[in-house]
Amino acid sequence: GGGSDGRQSSRRRAGRPARCCASPSMASEESQTYTTSDEEVDVIIDENEVECFGPFCGAEEPRVEVDESHKGGLPCDKMMRVALVALFATMGSTLFGLDIGYIGPIIESQSFKRDVEHLEHGNVSSNTEGLIVSLFSIGAIFTAFPVISSYFIDEWGRKKSIMAGSAVFVVGSIIQLTCNGNRQLFVGRFVSGMAIGLLSAVIVLYQSEMAPASMRGALSTLYQLGITFGILLAAFIDQMLVDREEGWRVVMGVICLPAAILVVGMFFLPCSPRWLVQKGRRKEALKVLLTMRTPEEAAKEEEEIYQEIQASREEGEVAWSELFQGRCGRLVLLGIVLQILQQLVGMNAFMYFGPKIFESIGFDKNMFTTINNFVNFLASFPAVFLADRAGRRQLMLWSAMGMTLACGLMGLMGSLYVVAKPADPAVPDSEPGWTVSNKSAGWVIAGSAFFFVFNFAFGFGPIVWVYCAEIFPMRYRARALGVTTVANWVGNFIIAQFTPMLLDAIQFSTFFVFGFFCFLGVLISAYIPETKGVPLENIQELFDRKVGFRSTMALDSKKTVAASGDRALPLIAGSESE
Repeated sequence: GGGSDGRQSSRRRAGRPARCCASPSMASEESQTYTTSDEEVDVIIDENEVECFGPFCGAEEPRVEVDESHKGGLPCDKMMRVALVALFATMGSTLFGLDIGYIGPIIESQSFKRDVEHLEHGNVSSNTEGLIVSLFSIGAIFTAFPVISSYFIDEWGRKKSIMAGSAVFVVGSIIQLTCNGNRQLFVGRFVSGMAIGLLSAVIVLYQSEMAPASMRGALSTLYQLGITFGILLAAFIDQMLVDREEGWRVVMGVICLPAAILVVGMFFLPCSPRWLVQKGRRKEALKVLLTMRTPEEAAKEEEEIYQEIQASREEGEVAWSELFQGRCGRLVLLGIVLQILQQLVGMNAFMYFGPKIFESIGFDKNMFTTINNFVNFLASFPAVFLADRAGRRQLMLWSAMGMTLACGLMGLMGSLYVVAKPADPAVPDSEPGWTVSNKSAGWVIAGSAFFFVFNFAFGFGPIVWVYCAEIFPMRYRARALGVTTVANWVGNFIIAQFTPMLLDAIQFSTFFVFGFFCFLGVLISAYIPETKGVPLENIQELFDRKVGFRSTMALDSKKTVAASGDRALPLIAGSESE
């Protein structure tokens, strides 16, 4: 019959469990039918609740195979919903960009020197400046460390972890803006670093788990776009406020606002469906997925997540040693290499020390900072639009080749035409620098620097975060992502500490060192498989035929078969071509 009762009786097989969550309005609701290994499943959808039969009501749940006739593109309203969720979460990475962008001008401001350093003239000592930068990185390393980050991500969940990180950022900023000496400032820097360390471990994970496979690359790149937007925004805030009386305090107060908005706004955003299934809350996970997927995709994705989690549970509690064994161990090593390379190519050397470098060779440092921040921000947009079209691998490959060329040119021009200039003892607070013997060489160096930033921003900057959020099995994902995020912060710390030493020791040949790491980026980008459009649960299988992973394929296959028993394993669409 046309009503729900007729539909139910015509579809129920012998022994089929009764319907749960009965509703008098079922006749008017949309119904979708899926064929499973032993019965049919109806998922009844309305705007506010999900109703279901058998498999979604607590019984053992067979794999859902979607009838191909129901497949179609994602409706615009669902695309907009998932995009807005990912975009709002990006505010967390904007906090990171704000901190990168605002701290340099604050340290140089006279008001800050007087209020915190108690200096009437002169500059903050290099040791103090180094501590201000490095304590932030150390705080980030602390909370990104997998023992800490995986506790929050797995126990609190992705959503609450973002809220916690944002709240801690507000606390750290308040500690800093109320300080009258170095000790309190250092504590505030460490606390703010703790906030960003947790946010850097969870935001891309949350974005990638909320996104459908067809949009995952674009939405995950929003993390890096948020950083570049934060840097640009900080430059404008500093320009307007930092030179005013106690303006540095106002700047630190202003950057609390997006963190406070994120704490409140995340309350209204959904939890990650993968975390919900992991916690046994399958109905809630399905509700979340139905708001951002077609009914067919939602049912299929929820079932695949459940099967992966069940297989993981049958393998037992995760031991830390497992993280570094077999296929997962190789993936963790790959993620560590990618994240450290992302720092060692030298991008943050440009952000931290670029203005001083270019001022010393005759360029206006404020102009350099403004152009650099605009290039960095605008060049992040190609990653958003191309990550799911051109693919992750292609963007990283072209990015690494462009950075290698830029570093080679800067190193070559600097070695030929840039000469070290000692500090002038007749000028108070004079610092050593460089002079350029050829004006054209100076312009080549400047152009190469912007070309480097452009290539980093569309490729290696955002895509490394996307790739690391995708490649790990869910059983290990939170811990593995914590390990790779720590690697990124360790690289950040290395760049902050050793770039000044390299510039003092080998001058512009420092860019040959960065160029070497860029070339390693070319090699590793050529090696990795393409992951665009592949479900998160299936990405690890793409590595099985790669050099370094072949020996782990048989072992992992045996584990999968042992864990899954007679359950059918999902097939990767298009995996044969990979």
